[in-house]
Amino acid sequence: MELVVGTSLRAWLDTPRTIPEITRAFAAAGRGLAAAHAAGIVHRDFKPDNCLVGADGRVRVTDFGLAAARAEAATIGRGPGAPVADVALTAAGTVLGTPAYMAPEQLVGGNVDSRSDQFSFCVALYEALYGQRPFAGKTFEELADNVCDGALLPPPTSSRVSRALRAIVVRGLAVRPGDRFATMDALLVELSRDRARAWRRTAIVAAILGGVLALGLVVDLVMRARMSATIAQAFTATGRQVDRAFGLLADRFDTSANLIYNLAVMRDVAGHRDDSDFGLGEHAQDETDLATIHETLRSQDWTLVRQFGRKQAPSILAVADKKGRLLFTSADGDRWQQDLLGLPWIKRALERGTPNGLALVRADDPALVASGLLGPVPPTGLVFVFTRALVLNHEVTSVLVQILPAASQIDAIRIDDDTRISLAVADPSGRRAIGDVPVELALALAGPGEAGVVERRAGGVTYDVQVLPMTYADEVIGQVVLARAKTEGLSLFPGARATFAALLIVALLVALGTARRAHELTHARA
Repeated sequence: MELVVGTSLRAWLDTPRTIPEITRAFAAAGRGLAAAHAAGIVHRDFKPDNCLVGADGRVRVTDFGLAAARAEAATIGRGPGAPVADVALTAAGTVLGTPAYMAPEQLVGGNVDSRSDQFSFCVALYEALYGQRPFAGKTFEELADNVCDGALLPPPTSSRVSRALRAIVVRGLAVRPGDRFATMDALLVELSRDRARAWRRTAIVAAILGGVLALGLVVDLVMRARMSATIAQAFTATGRQVDRAFGLLADRFDTSANLIYNLAVMRDVAGHRDDSDFGLGEHAQDETDLATIHETLRSQDWTLVRQFGRKQAPSILAVADKKGRLLFTSADGDRWQQDLLGLPWIKRALERGTPNGLALVRADDPALVASGLLGPVPPTGLVFVFTRALVLNHEVTSVLVQILPAASQIDAIRIDDDTRISLAVADPSGRRAIGDVPVELALALAGPGEAGVVERRAGGVTYDVQVLPMTYADEVIGQVVLARAKTEGLSLFPGARATFAALLIVALLVALGTARRAHELTHARA
Protein backbone atom coordinates (compact mmCIF):
# COMPACT_ATOMS: atom_id res chain seq x y z
CA MET A 1 0.00 0.00 0.00
CA GLU A 2 0.97 3.61 -0.48
CA LEU A 3 2.58 5.21 2.55
CA VAL A 4 0.43 8.26 3.31
CA VAL A 5 2.03 10.93 5.46
CA GLY A 6 -1.00 12.60 7.02
CA THR A 7 -3.98 11.77 9.17
CA SER A 8 -7.45 10.32 9.00
CA LEU A 9 -10.39 12.37 7.75
CA ARG A 10 -11.86 12.23 11.27
CA ALA A 11 -8.70 13.66 12.80
CA TRP A 12 -8.60 16.27 10.03
CA LEU A 13 -12.12 17.31 11.03
CA ASP A 14 -11.01 17.88 14.65
CA THR A 15 -9.61 21.19 13.45
CA PRO A 16 -12.42 23.69 12.79
CA ARG A 17 -13.09 23.77 9.06
CA THR A 18 -15.26 25.92 6.83
CA ILE A 19 -18.22 24.35 5.10
CA PRO A 20 -16.60 24.70 1.64
CA GLU A 21 -13.44 22.96 2.98
CA ILE A 22 -15.53 20.09 4.31
CA THR A 23 -17.51 19.67 1.09
CA ARG A 24 -14.31 19.74 -0.99
CA ALA A 25 -12.69 17.05 1.18
CA PHE A 26 -15.78 14.82 1.05
CA ALA A 27 -16.15 15.41 -2.68
CA ALA A 28 -12.60 14.09 -3.08
CA ALA A 29 -13.49 11.05 -0.96
CA GLY A 30 -16.69 10.64 -2.96
CA ARG A 31 -14.69 10.52 -6.17
CA GLY A 32 -12.72 7.62 -4.59
CA LEU A 33 -15.96 5.81 -3.87
CA ALA A 34 -17.24 6.57 -7.40
CA ALA A 35 -14.02 5.10 -8.84
CA ALA A 36 -14.52 1.95 -6.76
CA HIS A 37 -18.13 1.72 -7.94
CA ALA A 38 -16.99 2.11 -11.53
CA ALA A 39 -14.65 -0.84 -10.93
CA GLY A 40 -17.58 -2.87 -9.64
CA ILE A 41 -16.64 -2.65 -5.96
CA VAL A 42 -18.91 -1.71 -3.06
CA HIS A 43 -16.96 -0.46 -0.02
CA ARG A 44 -19.62 -1.36 2.60
CA ASP A 45 -17.76 0.39 5.45
CA PHE A 46 -17.28 4.03 4.47
CA LYS A 47 -16.63 6.35 7.41
CA PRO A 48 -14.20 9.22 8.23
CA ASP A 49 -11.80 6.77 9.94
CA ASN A 50 -11.38 4.91 6.61
CA CYS A 51 -10.27 7.99 4.69
CA LEU A 52 -6.76 9.43 4.85
CA VAL A 53 -5.84 13.05 4.22
CA GLY A 54 -2.24 13.38 3.14
CA ALA A 55 0.06 16.26 3.95
CA ASP A 56 -0.39 17.26 0.33
CA GLY A 57 -4.13 17.70 0.96
CA ARG A 58 -5.14 14.74 -1.21
CA VAL A 59 -7.88 12.50 0.22
CA ARG A 60 -7.71 8.71 -0.16
CA VAL A 61 -10.43 6.14 0.55
CA THR A 62 -8.87 3.15 2.32
CA ASP A 63 -9.73 -0.01 4.26
CA PHE A 64 -11.63 -2.07 1.74
CA GLY A 65 -11.59 -5.00 4.18
CA LEU A 66 -15.34 -5.47 3.94
CA ALA A 67 -15.60 -4.56 0.27
CA ALA A 68 -17.11 -6.98 -2.21
CA ALA A 69 -17.36 -7.09 -5.98
CA ARG A 70 -20.80 -6.54 -7.48
CA ALA A 71 -22.04 -9.59 -9.36
CA GLU A 72 -22.76 -7.51 -12.46
CA ALA A 73 -19.17 -6.21 -12.46
CA ALA A 74 -17.30 -9.46 -11.88
CA THR A 75 -16.30 -9.66 -15.53
CA ILE A 76 -14.04 -6.60 -15.26
CA GLY A 77 -10.62 -7.57 -16.54
CA ARG A 78 -11.83 -10.76 -18.15
CA GLY A 79 -12.11 -11.43 -21.82
CA PRO A 80 -15.30 -11.32 -23.79
CA GLY A 81 -17.65 -14.15 -22.97
CA ALA A 82 -16.03 -14.92 -19.63
CA PRO A 83 -18.44 -16.35 -17.04
CA VAL A 84 -19.97 -13.95 -14.53
CA ALA A 85 -18.99 -14.59 -10.92
CA ASP A 86 -21.86 -14.93 -8.48
CA VAL A 87 -20.58 -13.10 -5.41
CA ALA A 88 -23.04 -12.60 -2.56
CA LEU A 89 -22.69 -9.11 -0.99
CA THR A 90 -23.99 -10.27 2.40
CA ALA A 91 -24.39 -13.52 4.08
CA ALA A 92 -27.97 -14.19 5.10
CA GLY A 93 -28.67 -12.65 8.52
CA THR A 94 -25.18 -11.18 8.82
CA VAL A 95 -24.45 -7.50 9.36
CA LEU A 96 -21.13 -6.21 7.99
CA GLY A 97 -19.68 -2.73 8.57
CA THR A 98 -19.93 -0.02 11.27
CA PRO A 99 -23.56 0.28 12.42
CA ALA A 100 -23.57 4.09 12.90
CA TYR A 101 -22.84 4.57 9.18
CA MET A 102 -24.86 1.68 7.78
CA ALA A 103 -27.69 2.02 5.33
CA PRO A 104 -31.09 0.58 6.33
CA GLU A 105 -30.63 -2.38 3.99
CA GLN A 106 -27.36 -3.21 5.73
CA LEU A 107 -28.88 -3.00 9.19
CA VAL A 108 -31.60 -5.49 8.30
CA GLY A 109 -29.19 -7.82 6.53
CA GLY A 110 -30.53 -7.19 3.01
CA ASN A 111 -28.65 -6.82 -0.26
CA VAL A 112 -26.44 -3.75 -0.64
CA ASP A 113 -25.08 -1.91 -3.65
CA SER A 114 -23.36 1.39 -4.46
CA ARG A 115 -26.31 3.33 -3.07
CA SER A 116 -25.54 1.82 0.36
CA ASP A 117 -22.09 3.45 0.18
CA GLN A 118 -23.86 6.69 -0.75
CA PHE A 119 -25.92 6.47 2.45
CA SER A 120 -22.78 5.90 4.56
CA PHE A 121 -21.06 8.78 2.79
CA CYS A 122 -23.97 11.11 3.61
CA VAL A 123 -24.00 10.02 7.27
CA ALA A 124 -20.32 10.94 7.53
CA LEU A 125 -20.88 14.22 5.68
CA TYR A 126 -23.86 15.06 7.91
CA GLU A 127 -21.72 14.41 10.97
CA ALA A 128 -18.94 16.63 9.62
CA LEU A 129 -21.31 19.50 8.79
CA TYR A 130 -23.50 19.47 11.90
CA GLY A 131 -21.15 18.04 14.53
CA GLN A 132 -23.61 15.23 15.23
CA ARG A 133 -24.82 12.12 13.51
CA PRO A 134 -28.18 12.22 11.71
CA PHE A 135 -29.82 9.41 13.68
CA ALA A 136 -30.02 8.98 17.43
CA GLY A 137 -29.62 5.64 19.15
CA LYS A 138 -27.76 4.37 22.19
CA THR A 139 -28.31 0.75 21.26
CA PHE A 140 -28.12 -1.07 17.99
CA GLU A 141 -31.84 -1.71 17.99
CA GLU A 142 -32.71 1.94 18.73
CA LEU A 143 -30.32 3.15 16.04
CA ALA A 144 -31.64 0.62 13.51
CA ASP A 145 -35.23 1.67 14.18
CA ASN A 146 -34.46 5.36 13.65
CA VAL A 147 -32.44 4.71 10.50
CA CYS A 148 -35.08 2.45 9.00
CA ASP A 149 -37.81 4.93 9.93
CA GLY A 150 -35.85 7.85 8.47
CA ALA A 151 -36.11 9.69 11.81
CA LEU A 152 -33.54 12.41 11.17
CA LEU A 153 -32.48 14.58 14.05
CA PRO A 154 -33.23 18.33 13.57
CA PRO A 155 -30.17 20.41 12.72
CA PRO A 156 -28.63 22.49 15.52
CA THR A 157 -30.05 26.02 15.71
CA SER A 158 -26.57 27.47 15.34
CA SER A 159 -25.92 25.61 12.09
CA ARG A 160 -24.94 27.71 9.08
CA VAL A 161 -25.41 24.91 6.54
CA SER A 162 -27.49 26.11 3.61
CA ARG A 163 -30.86 24.57 2.79
CA ALA A 164 -29.55 23.50 -0.62
CA LEU A 165 -26.62 21.57 0.89
CA ARG A 166 -28.84 19.98 3.53
CA ALA A 167 -31.28 18.87 0.82
CA ILE A 168 -28.44 17.01 -0.96
CA VAL A 169 -27.37 15.22 2.22
CA VAL A 170 -30.93 14.38 3.25
CA ARG A 171 -31.64 12.87 -0.17
CA GLY A 172 -28.59 10.62 0.22
CA LEU A 173 -30.01 9.49 3.59
CA ALA A 174 -33.33 8.34 2.12
CA VAL A 175 -34.58 5.03 3.56
CA ARG A 176 -35.39 3.58 0.15
CA PRO A 177 -32.33 3.22 -2.11
CA GLY A 178 -34.41 4.28 -5.10
CA ASP A 179 -35.04 7.69 -3.47
CA ARG A 180 -31.32 8.40 -3.23
CA PHE A 181 -29.13 9.68 -6.08
CA ALA A 182 -28.86 7.17 -8.90
CA THR A 183 -25.08 7.12 -8.64
CA MET A 184 -22.29 8.56 -6.56
CA ASP A 185 -21.31 10.68 -9.54
CA ALA A 186 -24.78 12.28 -9.58
CA LEU A 187 -24.44 13.14 -5.89
CA LEU A 188 -20.97 14.61 -6.46
CA VAL A 189 -22.26 16.83 -9.26
CA GLU A 190 -24.72 18.40 -6.82
CA LEU A 191 -22.23 18.50 -3.95
CA SER A 192 -19.54 20.18 -6.03
CA ARG A 193 -21.90 22.85 -7.27
CA ASP A 194 -20.86 26.34 -6.18
CA ARG A 195 -23.82 27.24 -3.95
CA ALA A 196 -22.46 30.74 -3.42
CA ARG A 197 -22.31 31.40 -7.14
CA ALA A 198 -25.91 32.56 -7.55
CA TRP A 199 -25.60 34.82 -4.50
CA ARG A 200 -22.27 36.15 -5.73
CA ARG A 201 -23.67 36.78 -9.19
CA THR A 202 -26.69 38.57 -7.73
CA ALA A 203 -24.38 40.71 -5.60
CA ILE A 204 -22.30 41.63 -8.66
CA VAL A 205 -25.37 42.48 -10.75
CA ALA A 206 -26.87 44.53 -7.90
CA ALA A 207 -23.55 46.31 -7.36
CA ILE A 208 -23.27 47.12 -11.06
CA LEU A 209 -26.86 48.36 -11.11
CA GLY A 210 -26.17 50.43 -8.01
CA GLY A 211 -23.07 51.86 -9.66
CA VAL A 212 -25.04 52.80 -12.76
CA LEU A 213 -27.75 54.42 -10.65
CA ALA A 214 -25.17 56.25 -8.53
CA LEU A 215 -23.40 57.43 -11.68
CA GLY A 216 -26.72 58.64 -13.05
CA LEU A 217 -27.45 60.54 -9.84
CA VAL A 218 -23.97 62.08 -9.83
CA VAL A 219 -24.29 63.09 -13.48
CA ASP A 220 -27.75 64.48 -12.68
CA LEU A 221 -26.30 66.42 -9.75
CA VAL A 222 -23.51 67.86 -11.90
CA MET A 223 -25.88 68.75 -14.73
CA ARG A 224 -28.37 70.29 -12.34
CA ALA A 225 -25.64 72.29 -10.64
CA ARG A 226 -24.43 73.52 -14.01
CA MET A 227 -27.96 74.37 -15.08
CA SER A 228 -28.67 76.06 -11.74
CA ALA A 229 -25.57 78.22 -12.23
CA THR A 230 -26.75 79.14 -15.73
CA ILE A 231 -30.23 79.93 -14.43
CA ALA A 232 -28.83 82.00 -11.57
CA GLN A 233 -26.82 84.05 -14.08
CA ALA A 234 -29.93 84.52 -16.23
CA PHE A 235 -31.93 85.59 -13.17
CA THR A 236 -29.23 88.05 -12.16
CA ALA A 237 -29.25 89.57 -15.65
CA THR A 238 -33.05 89.66 -15.64
CA GLY A 239 -32.99 91.34 -12.23
CA ARG A 240 -30.83 94.11 -13.63
CA GLN A 241 -33.22 94.37 -16.55
CA VAL A 242 -36.15 94.61 -14.13
CA ASP A 243 -34.52 97.57 -12.40
CA ARG A 244 -33.73 99.20 -15.74
CA ALA A 245 -37.19 98.62 -17.25
CA PHE A 246 -38.94 99.69 -14.07
CA GLY A 247 -36.83 102.82 -13.89
CA LEU A 248 -37.67 103.66 -17.49
CA LEU A 249 -41.36 103.10 -16.80
CA ALA A 250 -41.28 105.47 -13.82
CA ASP A 251 -39.40 108.05 -15.88
CA ARG A 252 -41.96 107.75 -18.67
CA PHE A 253 -44.80 108.25 -16.21
CA ASP A 254 -43.02 111.28 -14.79
CA THR A 255 -42.39 112.74 -18.26
CA SER A 256 -46.03 112.23 -19.22
CA ALA A 257 -47.15 113.95 -16.02
CA ASN A 258 -44.89 116.90 -16.74
CA LEU A 259 -46.35 117.25 -20.23
CA ILE A 260 -49.90 117.02 -18.95
CA TYR A 261 -49.40 119.56 -16.19
CA ASN A 262 -48.05 122.05 -18.72
CA LEU A 263 -51.35 122.00 -20.55
CA ALA A 264 -53.64 125.03 -20.13
CA VAL A 265 -56.58 122.88 -19.09
CA MET A 266 -54.63 121.64 -16.05
CA ARG A 267 -54.27 125.24 -14.90
CA ASP A 268 -58.07 125.47 -15.01
CA VAL A 269 -58.27 122.32 -12.92
CA ALA A 270 -55.75 123.67 -10.45
CA GLY A 271 -57.47 127.03 -10.25
CA HIS A 272 -61.00 125.76 -9.76
CA ARG A 273 -62.59 126.10 -6.37
CA ASP A 274 -66.17 125.64 -5.22
CA ASP A 275 -67.15 129.13 -4.16
CA SER A 276 -70.35 127.82 -2.67
CA ASP A 277 -68.28 126.14 0.02
CA PHE A 278 -67.25 129.59 1.25
CA GLY A 279 -70.61 131.28 0.73
CA LEU A 280 -69.32 133.25 -2.24
CA GLY A 281 -71.29 131.63 -5.03
CA GLU A 282 -74.01 129.21 -6.02
CA HIS A 283 -73.64 125.47 -6.16
CA ALA A 284 -75.15 125.43 -9.68
CA GLN A 285 -72.42 127.76 -10.93
CA ASP A 286 -69.78 125.51 -9.42
CA GLU A 287 -71.31 122.55 -11.23
CA THR A 288 -71.31 124.48 -14.49
CA ASP A 289 -67.63 125.37 -14.08
CA LEU A 290 -66.76 121.74 -13.36
CA ALA A 291 -68.74 120.63 -16.40
CA THR A 292 -66.77 123.07 -18.55
CA ILE A 293 -63.47 121.69 -17.19
CA HIS A 294 -64.72 118.16 -17.82
CA GLU A 295 -65.60 118.94 -21.44
CA THR A 296 -62.25 120.65 -21.97
CA LEU A 297 -60.42 117.59 -20.61
CA ARG A 298 -62.60 115.31 -22.70
CA SER A 299 -61.89 117.21 -25.91
CA GLN A 300 -58.15 117.30 -25.28
CA ASP A 301 -55.96 115.13 -27.54
CA TRP A 302 -54.19 112.75 -25.16
CA THR A 303 -52.72 110.48 -27.83
CA LEU A 304 -49.10 111.47 -27.30
CA VAL A 305 -49.00 111.06 -23.54
CA ARG A 306 -51.07 107.85 -23.52
CA GLN A 307 -48.73 105.90 -25.83
CA PHE A 308 -46.01 103.98 -24.02
CA GLY A 309 -44.82 102.04 -27.05
CA ARG A 310 -46.00 100.74 -30.37
CA LYS A 311 -46.62 97.23 -29.05
CA GLN A 312 -48.33 98.31 -25.85
CA ALA A 313 -51.94 99.21 -25.20
CA PRO A 314 -52.50 102.93 -24.56
CA SER A 315 -52.51 103.93 -20.95
CA ILE A 316 -55.62 105.28 -19.23
CA LEU A 317 -55.49 108.92 -18.13
CA ALA A 318 -57.66 110.36 -15.38
CA VAL A 319 -57.81 113.66 -13.54
CA ALA A 320 -59.28 114.29 -10.07
CA ASP A 321 -59.73 117.61 -8.27
CA LYS A 322 -58.60 118.39 -4.77
CA LYS A 323 -61.81 116.95 -3.34
CA GLY A 324 -61.06 113.58 -4.96
CA ARG A 325 -63.83 113.96 -7.56
CA LEU A 326 -63.23 112.39 -10.96
CA LEU A 327 -63.10 115.08 -13.62
CA PHE A 328 -62.12 112.91 -16.56
CA THR A 329 -61.04 109.38 -17.53
CA SER A 330 -59.94 108.45 -21.00
CA ALA A 331 -61.52 105.03 -20.50
CA ASP A 332 -65.01 106.54 -20.40
CA GLY A 333 -65.41 110.16 -21.51
CA ASP A 334 -68.96 110.42 -20.13
CA ARG A 335 -68.02 109.46 -16.57
CA TRP A 336 -67.13 112.20 -14.08
CA GLN A 337 -67.80 113.49 -10.56
CA GLN A 338 -67.19 109.96 -9.21
CA ASP A 339 -65.79 110.01 -5.65
CA LEU A 340 -62.24 108.55 -5.77
CA LEU A 341 -61.35 108.92 -2.09
CA GLY A 342 -62.03 105.19 -1.64
CA LEU A 343 -58.87 104.48 -3.65
CA PRO A 344 -55.94 104.45 -1.21
CA TRP A 345 -53.39 105.86 -3.63
CA ILE A 346 -55.68 108.81 -4.55
CA LYS A 347 -56.34 109.50 -0.90
CA ARG A 348 -52.64 109.24 -0.07
CA ALA A 349 -51.71 111.69 -2.86
CA LEU A 350 -54.26 114.22 -1.61
CA GLU A 351 -53.29 113.87 2.05
CA ARG A 352 -49.54 113.76 1.70
CA GLY A 353 -49.14 115.92 -1.38
CA THR A 354 -46.35 113.66 -2.61
CA PRO A 355 -45.27 114.56 -6.14
CA ASN A 356 -45.30 111.01 -7.53
CA GLY A 357 -46.74 107.68 -6.45
CA LEU A 358 -46.75 104.24 -8.09
CA ALA A 359 -48.78 101.16 -7.19
CA LEU A 360 -49.31 97.71 -8.68
CA VAL A 361 -52.92 96.69 -8.12
CA ARG A 362 -55.47 94.17 -9.30
CA ALA A 363 -57.60 95.46 -12.15
CA ASP A 364 -60.61 93.67 -10.65
CA ASP A 365 -60.22 95.37 -7.28
CA PRO A 366 -63.82 96.22 -6.30
CA ALA A 367 -63.01 99.80 -5.30
CA LEU A 368 -61.13 100.42 -8.54
CA VAL A 369 -63.91 98.92 -10.67
CA ALA A 370 -66.56 100.95 -8.81
CA SER A 371 -64.61 104.19 -9.39
CA GLY A 372 -65.14 103.95 -13.14
CA LEU A 373 -61.51 104.88 -13.84
CA LEU A 374 -61.06 101.78 -15.99
CA GLY A 375 -64.19 102.27 -18.04
CA PRO A 376 -67.07 99.88 -18.70
CA VAL A 377 -64.75 97.01 -19.70
CA PRO A 378 -61.83 96.95 -17.24
CA PRO A 379 -58.58 95.23 -18.29
CA THR A 380 -57.65 91.93 -16.73
CA GLY A 381 -54.68 91.04 -14.58
CA LEU A 382 -52.64 93.70 -12.82
CA VAL A 383 -52.22 97.37 -13.62
CA PHE A 384 -49.64 100.00 -12.76
CA VAL A 385 -51.26 103.08 -11.26
CA PHE A 386 -49.17 106.27 -11.36
CA THR A 387 -50.34 109.33 -9.42
CA ARG A 388 -49.05 112.89 -9.50
CA ALA A 389 -50.32 115.47 -7.02
CA LEU A 390 -50.11 119.09 -8.20
CA VAL A 391 -49.21 121.29 -5.27
CA LEU A 392 -49.54 125.10 -5.37
CA ASN A 393 -48.75 127.24 -2.34
CA HIS A 394 -48.42 124.08 -0.24
CA GLU A 395 -51.93 123.00 -1.21
CA VAL A 396 -52.87 120.01 -3.36
CA THR A 397 -54.99 121.33 -6.21
CA SER A 398 -55.45 118.18 -8.32
CA VAL A 399 -54.29 114.62 -8.91
CA LEU A 400 -53.27 113.10 -12.22
CA VAL A 401 -53.75 109.34 -12.61
CA GLN A 402 -52.18 107.22 -15.33
CA ILE A 403 -52.99 103.50 -15.52
CA LEU A 404 -51.08 100.94 -17.63
CA PRO A 405 -51.69 97.16 -17.94
CA ALA A 406 -48.77 95.47 -16.17
CA ALA A 407 -48.62 92.67 -18.74
CA SER A 408 -47.40 95.19 -21.30
CA GLN A 409 -44.13 95.54 -19.37
CA ILE A 410 -43.17 91.86 -19.31
CA ASP A 411 -41.56 91.98 -22.75
CA ALA A 412 -39.49 94.94 -21.58
CA ILE A 413 -38.18 92.78 -18.74
CA ARG A 414 -37.53 89.61 -20.71
CA ILE A 415 -33.95 89.01 -21.89
CA ASP A 416 -34.27 85.40 -23.10
CA ASP A 417 -36.93 83.01 -24.29
CA ASP A 418 -36.33 80.41 -21.57
CA THR A 419 -36.97 82.55 -18.51
CA ARG A 420 -40.65 82.77 -17.68
CA ILE A 421 -41.85 85.93 -15.97
CA SER A 422 -44.87 86.90 -13.92
CA LEU A 423 -45.77 89.96 -11.92
CA ALA A 424 -47.52 89.38 -8.64
CA VAL A 425 -48.96 91.47 -5.85
CA ALA A 426 -50.40 90.59 -2.48
CA ASP A 427 -53.42 92.38 -1.07
CA PRO A 428 -55.99 91.63 1.64
CA SER A 429 -58.20 89.75 -0.79
CA GLY A 430 -55.47 87.41 -2.02
CA ARG A 431 -52.86 87.32 -4.71
CA ARG A 432 -53.01 87.86 -8.40
CA ALA A 433 -50.26 87.04 -10.92
CA ILE A 434 -49.88 87.70 -14.60
CA GLY A 435 -47.27 86.45 -17.01
CA ASP A 436 -46.20 83.05 -18.28
CA VAL A 437 -45.11 81.50 -15.00
CA PRO A 438 -47.68 78.86 -14.01
CA VAL A 439 -50.25 80.68 -11.92
CA GLU A 440 -50.04 78.29 -8.97
CA LEU A 441 -46.26 78.73 -8.92
CA ALA A 442 -46.38 82.51 -9.07
CA LEU A 443 -49.06 82.74 -6.40
CA ALA A 444 -47.23 80.37 -4.09
CA LEU A 445 -44.08 82.49 -4.23
CA ALA A 446 -45.54 85.96 -4.52
CA GLY A 447 -45.60 86.53 -0.78
CA PRO A 448 -42.77 87.45 1.57
CA GLY A 449 -40.30 84.96 3.00
CA GLU A 450 -38.72 83.63 -0.19
CA ALA A 451 -35.11 84.61 -0.80
CA GLY A 452 -32.72 83.52 -3.50
CA VAL A 453 -33.29 80.79 -6.04
CA VAL A 454 -35.53 77.94 -4.90
CA GLU A 455 -36.71 74.78 -6.62
CA ARG A 456 -40.41 74.15 -7.12
CA ARG A 457 -42.62 71.84 -9.19
CA ALA A 458 -45.71 72.90 -11.10
CA GLY A 459 -47.61 71.03 -13.78
CA GLY A 460 -45.20 68.09 -13.56
CA VAL A 461 -42.19 70.32 -14.36
CA THR A 462 -39.33 71.28 -12.03
CA TYR A 463 -38.44 74.97 -12.00
CA ASP A 464 -35.77 77.14 -10.49
CA VAL A 465 -37.68 80.13 -9.18
CA GLN A 466 -36.67 83.52 -7.81
CA VAL A 467 -38.87 86.31 -6.50
CA LEU A 468 -37.54 89.84 -6.98
CA PRO A 469 -39.16 92.80 -5.19
CA MET A 470 -40.44 95.76 -7.19
CA THR A 471 -39.79 98.92 -5.23
CA TYR A 472 -40.69 102.55 -5.77
CA ALA A 473 -39.69 105.34 -3.39
CA ASP A 474 -38.26 102.69 -1.01
CA GLU A 475 -41.61 100.90 -0.88
CA VAL A 476 -42.25 97.38 -2.23
CA ILE A 477 -45.23 97.57 -4.56
CA GLY A 478 -45.10 94.02 -5.99
CA GLN A 479 -42.94 91.10 -7.04
CA VAL A 480 -41.40 89.84 -10.23
CA VAL A 481 -41.47 86.02 -10.27
CA LEU A 482 -38.79 84.46 -12.49
CA ALA A 483 -38.97 80.77 -13.33
CA ARG A 484 -36.96 78.55 -15.60
CA ALA A 485 -37.60 74.88 -16.26
CA LYS A 486 -34.85 72.42 -15.46
CA THR A 487 -34.87 70.29 -18.59
CA GLU A 488 -31.58 68.46 -17.97
CA GLY A 489 -30.91 65.60 -15.59
CA LEU A 490 -33.30 62.90 -14.41
CA SER A 491 -36.53 64.27 -15.78
CA LEU A 492 -37.70 61.09 -17.52
CA PHE A 493 -40.93 61.06 -15.53
CA PRO A 494 -42.34 62.74 -12.41
CA GLY A 495 -40.37 61.69 -9.35
CA ALA A 496 -37.58 60.13 -11.45
CA ARG A 497 -34.87 61.43 -9.12
CA ALA A 498 -36.51 60.04 -5.99
CA THR A 499 -37.21 56.76 -7.79
CA PHE A 500 -33.57 56.42 -8.87
CA ALA A 501 -32.38 57.20 -5.35
CA ALA A 502 -34.74 54.60 -3.88
CA LEU A 503 -33.59 52.03 -6.45
CA LEU A 504 -29.97 52.83 -5.59
CA ILE A 505 -30.63 52.15 -1.91
CA VAL A 506 -32.41 48.89 -2.75
CA ALA A 507 -29.59 47.83 -5.11
CA LEU A 508 -26.95 48.53 -2.45
CA LEU A 509 -28.92 46.64 0.19
CA VAL A 510 -29.35 43.68 -2.17
CA ALA A 511 -25.67 43.79 -3.10
CA LEU A 512 -24.58 43.87 0.55
CA GLY A 513 -27.05 41.18 1.59
CA THR A 514 -26.22 38.76 -1.20
CA ALA A 515 -22.48 39.40 -0.88
CA ARG A 516 -22.72 38.62 2.81
CA ARG A 517 -24.64 35.44 2.08
CA ALA A 518 -22.08 34.40 -0.53
CA HIS A 519 -19.32 35.05 2.00
CA GLU A 520 -21.13 32.98 4.60
CA LEU A 521 -21.53 30.08 2.17
CA THR A 522 -17.85 30.32 1.27
CA HIS A 523 -16.31 30.93 4.69
CA ALA A 524 -18.87 29.76 7.24
CA ARG A 525 -17.54 27.22 9.68
CA ALA A 526 -19.49 24.08 10.36
